[in-house]
Amino acid sequence: MTKIKRNNLTPYLSPIIIDNGLLRGCAFITGTEPAEVAVYVDGKILTKVWCDSPLADSYQPLLGEVGSADLCKGFLVPLPAQLFDGAPHELTVRLYDPAQNTAASNTNDLAQHGLLESKLAFQHGDRHGQVNFVEDHFEGWVAFSHRPNPLPQLILSDQEEHFCKQVPLIPLPTENGQPDKYLATFRIPQKDLPIPSRFFCGDIELSGSPCQPKKKLIGYLEQFDTQLIHGWAFDVHQPANPVELTLKVDGQIVLHFRPNIRRPDIANYLKLPEEKLGIVGFQLAPPEILFDGKEHRISVEFAGQNHPLRGSGQLIKIPRHYLAFDEIASQPKKVRQAKKLARPNQPTVSVIILNRNGEKLLAALFESWLIKNSLTNVEFIVVDHASEDGSLRLLNRWQSQLPLHTIPLPFNDSFSASCNRAAEEARGKFLLFLNNDIIWLQDVLPAMVDALETDQAIGLLGLKLIKSTSSEQSFNQTIVQHLGVRFKLYNAAYWPYEATADDSNEAEYSAQSVPVVTGAVMFCRKEDFFNAGKFDPSYFYGFEDVEFCLRLSNRLGKKIICRNDLLALHHHGHTRLSGRATDIFDRLISNADILQTHAGLWLKQRYWTSLFTGDQHLTVDQLTIGFIIDESMTNGETTRLRTDAIKLAKQVRQRYPAARTVFLPPSRGWYNVRDIHILIVGHPEYDIGKMIWRREDLLTFAWIRNEAALWQRMPWWPHFDGYLAASPAIMKSLAPTLSSPIVQTIATCPLGPLCTPQSPPLRIALLTRHKISAQHQARLKTLQQSLQAAGAVVWHELLDTPEESARLADIRIAHCFNKSTLKIEPQSYPHTLNILWAPYLKQAPGGNLLTGWQITSQMPQAAWLRNEIEKKLGNTFCSS
Repeated sequence: MTKIKRNNLTPYLSPIIIDNGLLRGCAFITGTEPAEVAVYVDGKILTKVWCDSPLADSYQPLLGEVGSADLCKGFLVPLPAQLFDGAPHELTVRLYDPAQNTAASNTNDLAQHGLLESKLAFQHGDRHGQVNFVEDHFEGWVAFSHRPNPLPQLILSDQEEHFCKQVPLIPLPTENGQPDKYLATFRIPQKDLPIPSRFFCGDIELSGSPCQPKKKLIGYLEQFDTQLIHGWAFDVHQPANPVELTLKVDGQIVLHFRPNIRRPDIANYLKLPEEKLGIVGFQLAPPEILFDGKEHRISVEFAGQNHPLRGSGQLIKIPRHYLAFDEIASQPKKVRQAKKLARPNQPTVSVIILNRNGEKLLAALFESWLIKNSLTNVEFIVVDHASEDGSLRLLNRWQSQLPLHTIPLPFNDSFSASCNRAAEEARGKFLLFLNNDIIWLQDVLPAMVDALETDQAIGLLGLKLIKSTSSEQSFNQTIVQHLGVRFKLYNAAYWPYEATADDSNEAEYSAQSVPVVTGAVMFCRKEDFFNAGKFDPSYFYGFEDVEFCLRLSNRLGKKIICRNDLLALHHHGHTRLSGRATDIFDRLISNADILQTHAGLWLKQRYWTSLFTGDQHLTVDQLTIGFIIDESMTNGETTRLRTDAIKLAKQVRQRYPAARTVFLPPSRGWYNVRDIHILIVGHPEYDIGKMIWRREDLLTFAWIRNEAALWQRMPWWPHFDGYLAASPAIMKSLAPTLSSPIVQTIATCPLGPLCTPQSPPLRIALLTRHKISAQHQARLKTLQQSLQAAGAVVWHELLDTPEESARLADIRIAHCFNKSTLKIEPQSYPHTLNILWAPYLKQAPGGNLLTGWQITSQMPQAAWLRNEIEKKLGNTFCSS
């Protein structure tokens, strides 16, 4: 490198270099700290960055005799994937005079605005190319910087980069190519190739890859008859793959379906082997809505395309094949009132239903019960919440067909209170809590009774539920609402969600163990219900079923099973939203706080254990550990960082078999850490402050293999959650620079003590104000160093900001060093242990300002905090 001399008072922008996928440089402007530069790729802005990083030793020779070299700070930009396509690109870095309007600056007035710029031509590898799909084949070209000898072959793979075939390139005469370029072309029939296909020449993927033909959809809705709706449809470019179709009646979707029969006549017409065409024909039974004797318009469309099949829009009218009673009877006969069924003294099951203005729903539920259920020794207890429709009259009528016991209330009570009230009156051995918007599709109750009779380890059962939300719901379309309830991260806490068939690792057709099932259908022993403490009355229609399941399984040590081999239909949302007074909605917002107050901290600890053991119980999330690496070298050789990262990843996978390890090179979005739980940073110039899509429970580890002096010069050096060293010498060198312990990576414990399933890390947020005296800063620094030395993960958050924490904390510590009262009201979070360190506070402020806070006059120590955590966890499943 050539040394560059400059005056310290003159704005300076260094030449730029590219090192393993990273664009580097440094800049300086007098009176500006730090300088800002803009990076352009082929004349288009890529990003703007601040020059605020210490320079790597390898870059120092560029500065030459600069006097106060530490004033000149570096910048580092990961290059995007499109720059590694093998094509030549021009990179430009511009340093503007901060006193000028940079938006008005252009390449024609550099001198006028005092603009400095550095340019660099960049090309990754010696080749690049393009691929397109034209009619029924792939075609394209590859350009080489130098004449290759021999000419390489094109490599084709599927989407997952599994090898498919090699194809020779066809060289073009030199005179037809560009100067100093050597071109080769290819043309490959699409026949027998995967869709989409990927195209490589060496380690370069061609532009346009993965490549696939655009859809060319054709189809025909043939003439309708009263027996069948039939026709055919397919994608011309992928005739063997099924297409998604919808049947519409009068403009409303009534069915989603795929073709279900073969059509050899279509294959013969297209002169294709039948097996190449696939299943393209369809035959459908007309939906019931068409048999009402009225005229309807039917259409078949490609799903999501707004593309109707030819022949759609037919008007049809199917004569009704029956006469209704009203059409032939002039006077309805008076129906004799049937005798009410007696309530059994010792029923096997007590069915508990809450109702408010659910007349139609109750009628559908009871009708489906009579049709599907075979268990006769049951009783129904219906708690009516001041219904204003005909619910009570309907219940009175149904007492002649079902043993109904009604508890009418003059007000709308809570789910917990009414279920507990009904359970007290229940005579059955088993309790079935059932929403009034459930439709019985199968005879499920005998199997559920048998499960609890034969297996005492099971405490509670739920069902697979499919949902229907309105009259517009697709006819015969099965949409799964509930396969059990699990937990996931949101807003710095873990919240329940209903697992569906779209979620990975869920058993859609067999029973599975889950932490929670919905209260819409919940079956348990009456004895277990009371031993677990019943539903918590502090909830009002929200999360009471969640906490009860957690409490039952933890208090009684019994399993929660969702019987996904059995199903029912749930008109989802009606029970929760129907006919409620407006003021009741104000009470719903407290349910979340109650759940997190009771179980939030326990969920944080248990999620960690479930994640690391991979038991797929509380969460089905897969522990994902990311490694920051650099790009491979231009000649395709690996770098030392990549080699070391692969070695450490193998040790991690051996130690944590359930974990998934991923690698983040600059071209794949260096700072995008979406869905990563632990990030291993092996590059000292990786700025953890620039990460995007960061999980709130992400842990970051500095992994020091070399360049120890550069690591400790970086501004983000003290802000990692953990520190890993490759050797004892590095540990000894860096230990004095940190209060947190540095751990050597070894095969049996590659990530140190912070990553053990049995002992989740102690994550602590220190709450401070924008302005704080030097004396108070010193106290907080001492506290932070003490906690970090004990192995806790500690960071600072501003106390006087209303936003929710950006990181998941087990403990939040606020301070009050005044001798009177707090100046700022601290906000407690229900899912954390909230500690107020107040050495001189003589009396609590008036009102309820300190609700949820635990006050201590002593500096909180890690051992004491862990003990307080254990106390709070021990009270998790106590009754309210």
